Amino acid sequence: MIWSPRVISTKRPAGYFVSAAEMTRLEALFSADKLVRDQYAALTGRIAQENSALQTLETRLTDAQGAAARRKELQVERDDTYGRVFEAIINEQRALAGLYAPLMARLASSSGTLKKLSFSLRRIADVQAWGMVAEEELLDRRKAGPFYGRGSLIAAATQALKPAWETGSAAEVQAAMTAFMGKYLKDLLSHAPYAPTQQAEFRAWSKQFAHWLFGTDHITVRYEIAYDGVDIRKLSPGTRGIVLLLLYLALDDADDRPLIIDQPEENLDPKSVFDELVALFTAAKGKRQVIMVTHNANLVINTDADQIIVAAAGPHPSGGLPPITYAAGGLESADIRKAVCDILEGGEVAFRERARRLRVRLER
Repeated sequence: MIWSPRVISTKRPAGYFVSAAEMTRLEALFSADKLVRDQYAALTGRIAQENSALQTLETRLTDAQGAAARRKELQVERDDTYGRVFEAIINEQRALAGLYAPLMARLASSSGTLKKLSFSLRRIADVQAWGMVAEEELLDRRKAGPFYGRGSLIAAATQALKPAWETGSAAEVQAAMTAFMGKYLKDLLSHAPYAPTQQAEFRAWSKQFAHWLFGTDHITVRYEIAYDGVDIRKLSPGTRGIVLLLLYLALDDADDRPLIIDQPEENLDPKSVFDELVALFTAAKGKRQVIMVTHNANLVINTDADQIIVAAAGPHPSGGLPPITYAAGGLESADIRKAVCDILEGGEVAFRERARRLRVRLER
């Protein structure tokens, strides 16, 4: 067999060059398609953002279109709530007036010392405290305006609001506040510590301002007791003690239980003791047992005490308490009279004068 060598060609097939070109073309197309897809995705994202922003704007536009009506509704609701709060305060005042009406009628019809007592119930508006909150915490008084000076807001509120706050009906209070806001609200807002463009800060401040403006913490219902036309709080401690004792006995005159009183003469001068307390206790002991602790022998004698207990402290021993002894009896007892005379201003002479008036028979 004759072998002939096989010729191997190094020439590549023509189809190979077509595939490479096609690959290059496809790669170019793929790159272009990816770019388009990326651009499309970016555009879709922007459209979604724009749609969301548009929806937000449409919502805000709808809110803005109804803001005036809602604001008016909220203002009406706020004014009604303010009126209801004051109606509750007025109802409290009426309830207290009804509760204390019997006492007021009794004092008005009394005679003697009790007639000096009077009782009143009224609404108090602390405009000073109310205004100070705004001037010190809410308003920037450094800004030029009608409320630049200290106390100017308090003066305006005292004139425009205080009468209605203290004596007006709920409707009159609402009307007074509406008029006050109509006259001064723009000026008050001009003293805000933040500009309206500082939305977050201005909104937070506005809430605090509204809570202050329509607050009622400065309104109280207060009852007052006067003695001879003078408020009890302005009386001396002694006279105030008499007034409270008189008021207690006026309230408690139907009670027949024993009454225990500790040192009613404290801070009182002797004339007050005699003028005010003697007649009071003399009348009281006709209805009930009165047990009184006192250092004033005038009360003991002039009220004609039925039973007297004299307490005496002995010498104070070192490291211990002094012994205390007691002696009991009536004014008819010589020992009791002597003990009383030792305490009584004026001594035995004063006692004999009182005994003569009381027709007490003295033994020697």
